[in-house]
Parts: sequence; C-alpha cells; structure tokens
Amino acid sequence: MGSGQETRVGELLLGRLHDLGVRHIFGVPGDYNMEFLDQIEAFPGIEWVGSCNELNAAYAADGYARLAGIGALVTTFGPGELSAVNGLAGAMAESVPVVSIVGGPTTEIMQRRAAMHHSLGDGDFERWVRIAAEVTVAQTTLTAANADAETARVLRECWLQRRPVYVRIPGDVARQRVAPPARRLDRPVPAPAPDPLDAFTAAAQRLLAEAVRPALLVGHLAMRYGLTGAVNAFVEERNWPAATQSLGRGLLDETRSNFLGIYNGGDSTEPVRQVIEGADALVCVGTKFFDWDGLFSADLDPARIVVVGAASATVAGTTFAPVAPEEAVRRLRDIAPERTVEWPRYLGEQRPPAVLDPDSRAPIRQARLWPAVEELLEPGDIVVPETGTPSFGVATLRLPRGVTCVQPPLWGAIGYATAAAFGAGTAAPERRLVLITGDGSLQQTVQELSRVVATGQRPIIIVVNNGGYTVERAINGPHQHYNDIDNWRYSELLSVFNRHVPCDSYVVGTEGELAQVFGRLRGTPARPTIVEVLADPQDLPAGMPEWGRETASVDYQQAVTRSGWLPWGGLS
Repeated sequence: MGSGQETRVGELLLGRLHDLGVRHIFGVPGDYNMEFLDQIEAFPGIEWVGSCNELNAAYAADGYARLAGIGALVTTFGPGELSAVNGLAGAMAESVPVVSIVGGPTTEIMQRRAAMHHSLGDGDFERWVRIAAEVTVAQTTLTAANADAETARVLRECWLQRRPVYVRIPGDVARQRVAPPARRLDRPVPAPAPDPLDAFTAAAQRLLAEAVRPALLVGHLAMRYGLTGAVNAFVEERNWPAATQSLGRGLLDETRSNFLGIYNGGDSTEPVRQVIEGADALVCVGTKFFDWDGLFSADLDPARIVVVGAASATVAGTTFAPVAPEEAVRRLRDIAPERTVEWPRYLGEQRPPAVLDPDSRAPIRQARLWPAVEELLEPGDIVVPETGTPSFGVATLRLPRGVTCVQPPLWGAIGYATAAAFGAGTAAPERRLVLITGDGSLQQTVQELSRVVATGQRPIIIVVNNGGYTVERAINGPHQHYNDIDNWRYSELLSVFNRHVPCDSYVVGTEGELAQVFGRLRGTPARPTIVEVLADPQDLPAGMPEWGRETASVDYQQAVTRSGWLPWGGLS
C-alpha cells in the first residue's frame, strides 16, 4: 500500500482483494484503466495476468475463482467491459464470485456528460453500469470519499452471495490518496439466525424420522460454500447413497461405494434414478434444476424433499430464512438417521473394458474414447471438459479421488473451457491440468492457448475433432452445413501461438494410436501437450442422442412435455 498514513484508492481495492484471497488479476489494458494497472504491477502479493481478450479474461477469472474461492478481472470502459459481459453472466448463473473492475473516464468528464470515445457519444456514462447490473449482484463507482465503505460493501456481497460484482474506478480516482482501512477485510460469514435454523431443524427432523430409504443429491452451491468435507462426512457417517448433478461434479468422492453417479431426471441411468426417485426422504444440498438436468423429467415429490440453499432451507415446500448452508448441513448431520436398507453399489455406466489395443487400426469411437480418458485421469487432477461432446463424455466417467471438475452446464457457453482452464491452472499450478475441448468450441477462444504456454503451464489438452458442432447436430441438422466448421491443424496450435517454448503434439485417428499416446501421459508432462483426436462427426457419446431429442422438443414445440413433479422454477 501507499507510504505513511495514506494509500491510493486503487491500492485500497487491491489490498481488500488480497485479503479475500485474490493473488492474480486477469484482464486487458485500455486507456481508461492503465493508472490502476500500474498499481497492480507494483502491488506486492498480486500478479497481473494479461489475457488475449476480455471475454477470455472473464472466463479465466471464473475458472480461477472455482479453485481459489474468488477471482478478479480488469477491463476498460465501454468495449472492454461489454466484451466481458458474457463471462460475467456465466459466473452469475453458476454462482461464481468474480470481481469485475472497470477503468472509467474521469469524474469531471462524466459529470459534464462529455462526448467521449468508447461511448455512444451522448454523455450517458451509466449505460454500461445498467447493463452490468443485470449480471452482477452489487455495483459501485468509486470516489475518494466512498472508497473505504463501498469496496467493503461490494466485496462482502460478492463473497456472501458467491456471485459477480462490478467496481468502476474513474481514471482520476484510482490515484487519489485516502486513509488506509482500519482493519483487514476477512471473508464474511452470515450472521447467525437461531430461530429459523431451529425451526428448519425441527421440520427436517419430522420428515427424516420415518425415512428408511433416504438419499442425498448435491449441486454446485455445496462446492461454492465450502461444504465438500461436511457433505462427504455426512454420507459416510449416515451410510446414505449420494448422487451429483452435473453442476456439482467433483464434490463427492466418486471412489467410495456410496457414490451413485449423475442424476439428471429422466436422462439418468435407471439404477441411479430408482435410488434417488425412490427415496422416501431426499436431501438436496446446493442443487439447481434446469431444463438440461431434469427440470421437466425428474419424478421427485417436493413433499419428500429437504433443500439446502444459499441463504435459506426448505422442508416439504416450507422455506426457512435466513439459514446458512453450513449450519443447515451441520444440523442435518446431527439428526439424520443411518440408512440400513441396502442399494446397488456403484451404478455408473456399464462400458467396454478400458484397455486399448495398441496395435488396433480401428477408428476411434466415443464408446472407447471415454473409458480411456477415465484411465488417463489421476487423483488430484483438474479436469475441464468443454460444453458439448466433452461434457457428455466426462459425464460417463468415475472421477478419481480429489479431482476438481470445472464446467458450466447451466450457462453452457461453448469456448468457456480453454480460458477457464488457464484460470484454474493459474490458481493451482501444482496440480495437473487436463483440458478436454471440441474443435468448434476451441475456435471460439483459442487465443488463450498462447497465455497458457507463455505463463509456463504444462497441461494435457485433448481436442476432439469431429468436424463441427456435434452437440448442435444432436439437436437439429446432423448433415446441415451450418454445423460444419473449418478443419484446423489443431495439433500444431501450441507452436503457432509461441516461438520459444517446445511443446508436444499428436494426432490420433485409430485406437492403437490413442493407446500409444495416452500410455505416455503419466503425471504432469514435461512440456505443454496437445492431442488431436479424430472422431466421426455422427458418432455421439452416451446420453447425447436422447438429450438432443429432448432439447429439440423443448426448444421448438409450443407445449413442453413434463413428466415430473417439480415447479417450473425448480426447487428452492
């Protein structure tokens, strides 16, 4: 921070970001933000990490936050901040705490409504703030007078709600001197509210008292609120079967016999569906139901469900608030009965053996690719599957212990994975990173591969080259030209994007070639490694054909066919 008894406004913000755990800030320089960027460069404990564009910076900050707890990016007023809106919307949808910092015009320029570049020339400098308000939970424009209170307010909301916030720093304000904060900004915790917590506990106890077939379903909010250890202990202590939504992948220890698999309503495997939907009491921790994960087909009766949410808890349709999720889970661990009724242990997909024939000249099929990927993964990996073919393929895997899975099923923006993997690798450089993307998705954000290599990361990058948007082919137009894309030399991209760092690259089109290459990829590779997997455009991973038909029905029919009990907005 600044010397003596004063600090600059930008330094004050940086100090509080550091208090919350930010050690890297992503972004792109612009003429309105470079005073603040100079402060980042000089600030001890926070490193500037440039991105190739603002959308990539937003995705990288999202991926970083999923590992580090919170992320941040810096853009410039107008074009820069608007380019990041897509990524902020994804973080908003998936409950990821990201701080979007925008360098803006000076206070006088905005007050006098001057016609300025990066605007519409009409003197309205609040237009982009109004847009940001749609995808963030708190917004502020800093001044020297409000910097202390406003940075604390906005960052508290970011952490408590686990969602993005927006901070604009006018160019003249960033350098203005203010008194330093009186105390550090610790990660805030919700104020205890014993009355609603006690009422929730009593209601949950009544529902659970008669249960003989209880089960647990987890979603992404359980990870955001740091409940991984508590939820896994709950499952073990009470001997409950547990399934995960795709949003919550990586929270449960999938190597344990209590793990069922992925539950997504009617698209679940039948054994998983029987256990979850056959439960006489179902506890849902941090879940989110939407159209792609069973909203219209989950045969779940809300009268038999306990829901633990971000700030409230619900029992059989009655909501209690405020209730902190960690307190709700703690109470449930105390009152939940032990399950004595047995169920079929590990109910994952029955797939062909994972052993590949290194001499086989057979073309690679999806049914053989994904078991091989499962064998490739190691305990503690970070795996980042792109929306589409990779996400469906990874859904069939049983993840090793300690694997973190970074993916955005709800927002579903293709192109997310490459930049998010860069962010995740920045947050946890000691862990092996496996990015699995498709050719169509990679073409959206491919530039960030240059940053991956330039910052010394050594990921394994698997590119499934099936000639276009196969996930869209599953919905409509399997042979239409609009789902085709240009056929790049994906295996050569790492060399294209850097001049000095040696990289390993492979193109595999047969099962034998895949076996030989995957056999070499044990541990963290010595060099950044890219594997281009040539796949049949019409060969789909398990689950995708059914999903495609259902999505087409929801997207294009006048009336949605519903076979479940859930409200249109899901459980709350």
